[in-house]
Amino acid sequence: MQSIREDIWLVDLLDEYLYSTFNPPRKGVFYPSALSNKCDRALWLAYHGHMPELPLPSKLARIFQNGSSLEDRVSKWFTDLEILQDREVVVKSDDPPISGRIDFIINHKHHGLMPVELKSINTAGFAKLKGAKEDHYTQLQIYLNLTEYPIGTVLYENKNDQKIKAFFVERDKEFWDTIVERCSNIMEMDSLPETCGGLFYCNCRQVGGITI
Repeated sequence: MQSIREDIWLVDLLDEYLYSTFNPPRKGVFYPSALSNKCDRALWLAYHGHMPELPLPSKLARIFQNGSSLEDRVSKWFTDLEILQDREVVVKSDDPPISGRIDFIINHKHHGLMPVELKSINTAGFAKLKGAKEDHYTQLQIYLNLTEYPIGTVLYENKNDQKIKAFFVERDKEFWDTIVERCSNIMEMDSLPETCGGLFYCNCRQVGGITI
């Protein structure tokens, strides 16, 4: 009978190779991924350039690389189907200063040219999907309101079994106004909000009080 021995050397070698750090976001710009976080404390830190350099564990690095691989696969699907119009489309606003990137622009059979936001999700989250998740809805709303597209789609792939779901998001001007107002409020704050309004893993929890 074959004995089972774990190759600790190889695992440790790969973990050491993949371990890195998050680069802090650029000062003076709002990013859609940050705006999808409800925590004003984290958003203030990111906008004012006070988010510290944080560790990027090897497991998380592998997750990010899986996301990149998913984008490549979906890009090939869209290309083969002859509906891909563009990929990684940069969108910007000067007031408020926002910079983002649309994953895909496709030619939809019923809606013409429209953006697609691609996300991977585990089985538990996939089973709960009844529409676009709130943070993903926010990201796509930003893209819709910074462009001329009236509707877009969030496409989900279950990372455990590769099942897919897709949900339309229609441009909502009132929702966009709340984002603009939030950006304005953050820009006017002269000190770091005291409490975290995000989830337990929010990066703002690793930063002490700061005043500019």
